[in-house]
Amino acid sequence: MWNDPVALNRLTRLILAATLLFALWTLARAGAENLAPFGRVSVIGAGQAETRVAAKAALGQLRGGFFTLDLEVARVGFEQLPWVRRADIRRVWPGRLAIVLEEHHAAAAWNDRALLNTHGEVFAVTAMDKYLGRLPRLYAPEGTERETARRYGEFVALAQPLGMRVEQIVVTARQSWRVRLNGEGSGTVLVELGREHLSERLARFARFYPQAVATLGPITRADMRYPNGFAAQMKGGKMAKDVGKA
Repeated sequence: MWNDPVALNRLTRLILAATLLFALWTLARAGAENLAPFGRVSVIGAGQAETRVAAKAALGQLRGGFFTLDLEVARVGFEQLPWVRRADIRRVWPGRLAIVLEEHHAAAAWNDRALLNTHGEVFAVTAMDKYLGRLPRLYAPEGTERETARRYGEFVALAQPLGMRVEQIVVTARQSWRVRLNGEGSGTVLVELGREHLSERLARFARFYPQAVATLGPITRADMRYPNGFAAQMKGGKMAKDVGKA
């Protein structure tokens, strides 16, 4: 081909045409951005201070106007911001960009390394230490986030009539569950639930706990792995079995 003047001329014309088209496309894109920039950008749903700061910085990174902004790229970028679970980005004629963020709602601390949201999803945060004293702490094998979150919701509902809150849940590698409850005036109670009938056992504890405290005094530990009733440990280490036995 290099010895063929006709072929070389054709190749040269093709290269020139491609260069011209690229230049025209670049000019057209720049013109579209200049002629139709976003006159207003709204961000809704940034409740966390970290999200607001990061969103402001992300807005400065957006490239494009009303017709040229890549919405998918922008969406992915915003979903990488702290606390953001989901982002919806839309053009609103004639010149507005609407960004709606859905933030994570933290339900508990997960294995002291991240937070667990109300959907049973784990997400990372900075300064993890400041959340450990404020949220329930869940310790469970990785991959059981959704199941642990579901059980956590059940346990919260069962403990509420006692005026107690779920302070900690521990799930061992063998799927044995224990729950630590805490309430004003009643102190901390560690409830052993075992591997099955978890909600039924905690419901049984809730049913008989007031009666057991009235009879035995403050209880620090309850073993619910009995067919009926439970074993209770009082302050000082003394044990009582068949408490609340039907």
